[in-house]
Amino acid sequence: MAQILLFHSALGVRAGIVALEDALTQAGHDVTVVDQYEGRTYDSYDEAMAHVDRVGMAALMHGALGHATDVPGRFVAVGFSNGAGMAQYVAAKRPQDARGVVMIGGGVPMRHLDLPWPKGVPGQIHVTEGDPWSEAEERDEVVADAAQAGAEVEIFVYPGDGHLFNDEQMPDEYQPDEAELLHERVVEFVSRLE
Repeated sequence: MAQILLFHSALGVRAGIVALEDALTQAGHDVTVVDQYEGRTYDSYDEAMAHVDRVGMAALMHGALGHATDVPGRFVAVGFSNGAGMAQYVAAKRPQDARGVVMIGGGVPMRHLDLPWPKGVPGQIHVTEGDPWSEAEERDEVVADAAQAGAEVEIFVYPGDGHLFNDEQMPDEYQPDEAELLHERVVEFVSRLE
C-alpha cells in the first residue's frame, strides 16, 4: 500500500479528483485529497484563475506543503493542472519522503519552483495532444530536470484536447476511454513504487 497525496486543479475537488481517488483506493492505496479550497469548487477556468491570482501561487504552495506535513512518511504526490505544480513542490521540499510524482494536465519546469527535482524520484506526465494548458517544451524540461536528478519521467499523450479529461462534470473535456486508461496507468505506476 502506498500513501498518496492528491492535489486538485484550480477548479477544486471535482469529479475527476474523486474518480482517481476511488481508483487508487480500490487498488488498496491510502489517498489523502489535499483540499486547499475547503470544499469550494469552480465551473469555469476564468473564475478559478481569478481565485488563484487573489490567493497567490506562493500562498497555495505554502498551503500545499502545510497540508502534506499532516501525512508523515513516504508518499506519492499526484496533481492535476496547477495541482501538478503543487505535487512537484511538495515532493521537492520533502525529497527524503517522495516516492513518485504524477502530473496530470500539467508539469512545471523546476526552475519555476526554484528547487531541484528530488533525487531518483520517478514521475509521469499525462496530457492530451491538444491540451491548451500544457506545452511540449515545458514537459520536455520536466523530463530533463528529472534526468539530471537520476530519475525518469514518462510522458503519456492521449488523443483529444481535454485538459481535465477525466472529469465527467466537464462535458466539453471529458474523454471516458482516456480517463479509464489514465486511471489504470496511475494505479500501475503507484503499485510499482510499493
